[in-house]
Amino acid sequence: MVRILGIALLYLVLGLASFSDANGDTTAAEHLAARMAELEQLEAGFSQRLIDGRGMELRRTRGRLWAERPDRFRWEVEAPFAEVLIGDGETLWLWDPDLEQVTVRPYDERLQATPARLLSGAVDDLLEAFDVDRLAGSDGSERFTLWPRAGDALFERLEFKFEGGQPRFLVIHDSLGQRTDVELTDVRNRFADDADRFRFDIPEGADVIRETAESARDD
Repeated sequence: MVRILGIALLYLVLGLASFSDANGDTTAAEHLAARMAELEQLEAGFSQRLIDGRGMELRRTRGRLWAERPDRFRWEVEAPFAEVLIGDGETLWLWDPDLEQVTVRPYDERLQATPARLLSGAVDDLLEAFDVDRLAGSDGSERFTLWPRAGDALFERLEFKFEGGQPRFLVIHDSLGQRTDVELTDVRNRFADDADRFRFDIPEGADVIRETAESARDD
């Protein structure tokens, strides 16, 4: 499921939404863009559950993520099986250490509208890729629902919940009727600089699968 969250995740944002906020003239998309624009950097732990159409839990994973504007991110699954997804704005690496296998693929237009990249603050893409609705809670929380405009998007809709101005919950609904619930913990807006964080050096002897943008669309 890391492939859905990175490839198929983690980017928020879209041409002005067709839904207006009930409290004024500012659109829901503009509210969301303003929230995402505040996220120059983001580090958080995550707990992720895959739920089927009957509400049954199929899989649970946990790990940590780092994201940095405009479009760099690192998504590390720690349990039950290690997996690493890294994007630097041009190339995406998916590393499976147990199989010693890395999949390398270029960004394509579908990756402009995935959750991981939204979390990395790709605000311009947000304002072109989705229709957005916003619900403000009495406790100051905000919930945004996003519907991709592209017919070949990697998910049907995406929900973000902010608490105290920070992203806390992410829900991805796919075309199979399944959903992925992601809870973010220990959210931080700054992390130490590391030149290697958003770069992947392929280990010697690893099995390398290289995909083109065309083959990625056929997944």
